[in-house]
Amino acid sequence: MTSPYRDEREALLSDTDAPFNTSNIDSTEVNILNGHEDNPINAEYPLYGWFGRFRRSTTAVIIVTSIALFTDMIVYGIVVPILPLIVHERLGRDSKSIGFLFGCYAIGLLSSTPIFAVLSDKYHTRKIPMMFGMLSLAICSILFGIANSYWQLVVARIAQGAAGGASWTLSLAMLADRFGSGPKLGVVMGTVLSANTLGAIIGPLIGGLLYQYWGYVAPFFFCAILAFFGFLVISMIVEPSDLSTYQSVDENSIINDDIEDANQEFHTQSPSIWNLIFDWNIINICLAIIVVASILAGLEPILPIYLRKEFDADASLIGLIFIAIAIPTFLSPAVGYISFYIGQRRTCGIGMILMGIATPLISLPSKFWLVVLPLLFFGATYSIVTTPTLPLLGHYVTQKGGGAYGQIYALWNMAYSIGMFVGPVIAGLLFELFEFRNTLIIFGAAVLAITPLIFAGRLRDHADRIQI
Repeated sequence: MTSPYRDEREALLSDTDAPFNTSNIDSTEVNILNGHEDNPINAEYPLYGWFGRFRRSTTAVIIVTSIALFTDMIVYGIVVPILPLIVHERLGRDSKSIGFLFGCYAIGLLSSTPIFAVLSDKYHTRKIPMMFGMLSLAICSILFGIANSYWQLVVARIAQGAAGGASWTLSLAMLADRFGSGPKLGVVMGTVLSANTLGAIIGPLIGGLLYQYWGYVAPFFFCAILAFFGFLVISMIVEPSDLSTYQSVDENSIINDDIEDANQEFHTQSPSIWNLIFDWNIINICLAIIVVASILAGLEPILPIYLRKEFDADASLIGLIFIAIAIPTFLSPAVGYISFYIGQRRTCGIGMILMGIATPLISLPSKFWLVVLPLLFFGATYSIVTTPTLPLLGHYVTQKGGGAYGQIYALWNMAYSIGMFVGPVIAGLLFELFEFRNTLIIFGAAVLAITPLIFAGRLRDHADRIQI
């Protein structure tokens, strides 16, 4: 079965940055190149100028989603060095209250993600929910700035997580809508994740500087301004009038893991959320994301304590050392591209094996700056695991008929949120019982224990097709 919109998609993917040369093509092709189907309504529209074409281009989609995730992560990270000081010094609360406040972000993210996803898929729009989420993020930032009690901060933190659910889920869905399941999807998702990483790196640095030199309110009003700018950028983009046009099933978008099966079955109806939840291939990917996110989030509360105790490192040095985890994720575009050809599920499994090795190595260095090396290794394995899972899940939705990209990335986001919430709790308990090194050994063993599920998912997928 050949998608009736393949020509349109290829035209959009080929070169959306340069003006289209329409001198030698007929009116039907002009309509396709300008983002419209050949029907009486669209035929009445005049040709777009360069800005009109840019607003409808895949380049604009990449820019908008990158800015959305960058903004969401910088707003998330900017409060990391601030909230402990506010809760402990201004409000007189203990460390348990600080941990709960950080976990409230995951609660909000987990609760809002499926709502945004289902509504965006049902009404065939990503833009409007993303605009709502970004505007809500600006309002939440203002609430942080004017909060005078602990429970006001809790409400603001939950609302911040809920607003972030729109940015994460719908940005990934928007990319899948426009790029299908081919190698370009892995590359652009890796690129967008790099923008997200940049926000994670500079967010805490900006937050600390603004708080130190301009006071308590400055970081939060900076976040509000940045989020409002993100709202304006998202409003610029023009979605296709029929989102299903970009969600058509293309039987040629077969990932390397499945390339030997030329008779791969594709469905024509969009899957329901329950159809996705009970799919084994999707379940084991989400389980892997929970474990990986738990380990990354688990390092946040215990690594500073270890570095302080072992090397007498101050807060500024500890903040710098965390950047080592984020730096390798700038390789995500290359990981996304390579994984398409060697197999996205296979790449994820290899990354989990490497993460199981890298995690305990963090506890081995005897000098402070040598800790950077295993952290760089750990950050690279994190990118190898997570980057291929995004286009892989999009491919599974394409197999099922498309139209549910928002819901599939909602499941990914919810899995990550669960890891963000339980990781610090488990890490804190293990750290008290077994100290830092043994805690990391347990984390590494957990990754290795779940790795066979990733490879088993691929084997089971092939076995089911052979039976068919």
